[in-house]
Amino acid sequence: MAAVNVLHIAAASTAASAAALQWWAASVLDEARAAGDGGDWLADVMRSRVTVALLANLAAHVFLLLILGLKGIFLPLVVPPSSQQMILWSSWLVILCSLKMFQSLAKERLDQLNASPSATPSKYFRVYSALLLVLSTDILWMRLCVGFCSSCNSKLFWLLFFEPLGIAFETLQVIQLESFEL
Repeated sequence: MAAVNVLHIAAASTAASAAALQWWAASVLDEARAAGDGGDWLADVMRSRVTVALLANLAAHVFLLLILGLKGIFLPLVVPPSSQQMILWSSWLVILCSLKMFQSLAKERLDQLNASPSATPSKYFRVYSALLLVLSTDILWMRLCVGFCSSCNSKLFWLLFFEPLGIAFETLQVIQLESFEL
């Protein structure tokens, strides 16, 4: 039995929904014309609750079709195919989330220290040490990404480099801005 593509089913149901809406609108307009109502055609069509339900159904189908299409386009670029690459992908996500979390916590703590009149230099030193730890870990991670990407044949893995680079720039920005506030 052949596998059924969900995207084809969503496209077919979207087309059926559009056809049902068109048929219903045509029948409502025919009834309005038969009754001698020559008013606004949009008001005649939108007066029916069935029309509103069919419009909502069509909007949901178009949204589902759009999401499935985007998933089909971009998900193969993101998910690595082999188990060894999956381990690398999972470890990359864990490190990435940890770096973002520590950087966000340190930035929040610096904001609190700048608002506090009783902040001591040792408290600032601890927070800046945490930011420097995030920055140094991020630089190490970028070096590992560059080493891995240069040894790999696929250009797709160069995308792994950009998120740690963004975290490094954001961490440097936090250090610079918070230092100016001191």
